Amino acid sequence: MIRKFGIFDTVEELNRAAAAQKAEGDEEALFALAAENGIGQEDVRDYLDGEVEELATPLMAAVGKLDMEAMELGLQSQLKDWKDYLSYMCTEEPEMCEGVFREDRHLEDFLAAGLKHASQNRVRVPDGIVKKAGIPQINYIGMTGRDELRRIAKDYYVKRVVL
Repeated sequence: MIRKFGIFDTVEELNRAAAAQKAEGDEEALFALAAENGIGQEDVRDYLDGEVEELATPLMAAVGKLDMEAMELGLQSQLKDWKDYLSYMCTEEPEMCEGVFREDRHLEDFLAAGLKHASQNRVRVPDGIVKKAGIPQINYIGMTGRDELRRIAKDYYVKRVVL
C-alpha cells in the first residue's frame, strides 16, 4: 500500500499530523490520513466536530494498524484469529498498543513467529479424532496455544525481541 502520509512510530506522531491537517482546514487530507491508518470516518467526524481532542487513542491506532496489515496480507481463518487475539490483547494491556503501532513492528513477523512455533511444536492427534474427521491418517499437527501466542506477542511487541 502506498502511504501518502508516511508511517508513524507513535500515536502522538499520528495525532500531530492530524492536528496539522485540521488546522489547515484540509478535511479531505484528514480523512485520507485516517483511512491509511485504519481509523474510521466516524472517528474523523468526531474529531472535526470537537467531540474528541485527538484523532486516535493508542488502542484505536494499534487496532487500526493491525486491521490494515491484515487486509494487506489477506488473512483468513487461523491467522485472522491470531490477529484478532492480538487486538484483544491491546484492549487488556496498554503497552501492547504502543508496541503494535511502532514503525518497526509488523503483524507479518508476529504471525510468522507463531507459525514457526506451531511447526516446531507438533502434537499427536488421537486416532479416534482423525477417524471421526474422516480424513487420511495423520499423526501430528502443529499447534500454538493462546499462552504461547501471548508470550510471542509480548516478546515481539513489548520487549522488542527480534523473532
